[in-house]
Amino acid sequence: MDEAKTKVDEAVTQVDSTFLPCTYPIYAFVDGKDPTLIGTCFALSYRARNFLVTAAHVIDNSKKASLAFGTASGAMVIIEGEFYVTSAVGIGREEDPWDFAWHELTEEEGSKISCVPESSLEIVPNPLVIDKVHVALGYPVSKNKKISPERRRARKLTPVVARYMNLQTDAAVYFQERGMSSETHIAIKRENRSLNQERVEGNTIGHIGLSGGPLIDTGMQLDPPGFFPPKLSGILIEGDKNSQKSRIIVAVRISVILRHIDAQDVKQRADADRFSST
Repeated sequence: MDEAKTKVDEAVTQVDSTFLPCTYPIYAFVDGKDPTLIGTCFALSYRARNFLVTAAHVIDNSKKASLAFGTASGAMVIIEGEFYVTSAVGIGREEDPWDFAWHELTEEEGSKISCVPESSLEIVPNPLVIDKVHVALGYPVSKNKKISPERRRARKLTPVVARYMNLQTDAAVYFQERGMSSETHIAIKRENRSLNQERVEGNTIGHIGLSGGPLIDTGMQLDPPGFFPPKLSGILIEGDKNSQKSRIIVAVRISVILRHIDAQDVKQRADADRFSST
């Protein structure tokens, strides 16, 4: 038991040191009004470029507002430019099995934050191995309500992060119903009671605000047993109020987002070639 506890502690420490500095609250605000926490985002490096990733529904819900993400100092960085957002035309965002958005960071944005290095991304997942321990990171609304008016007005906040650790689970039936698969999505168990970082049992954190946060494969594997370096494995998109869905938390694999970035690059090059040839 002591050895298992030590391994869990080591895993949480590694996750915090590698991924927490790259995970940020994302806010929407209109001039003259206080910023509103709308979700979580994280930054990563890929092919020598830096990107900000969040859930598409987080962006959907704030089209008429300016967006910013909070840094470790409490200062906010205004997001410049557009997000590439998955299309939900004809199905609605509630039924969108992808539900992710990404933004290439400007040089100025990138200079102010930390990014998950490419070496810590799960670029080639193994969907056949599911007995892994994962950690979900994010800024739930339930833990970020008590922010003083003075700090809100100063656009300098002190957000509270939350972690939820549990085993990956086989969600093949649910995935099939939702147009997902184990190659493109990950599900972890969501239970009503869980241990916090101090190992005190309490109610599991509410999911609202975690959307867009990273799901981390801690490297702890039960069958076959093993302990490997942690990897950023996915982006949290689901864990909603429906009693059936609330038994699991669902993430899109990070490899899917990376393929989307690559595909967009190919499209842009093709468009540029067509333009230059006319």
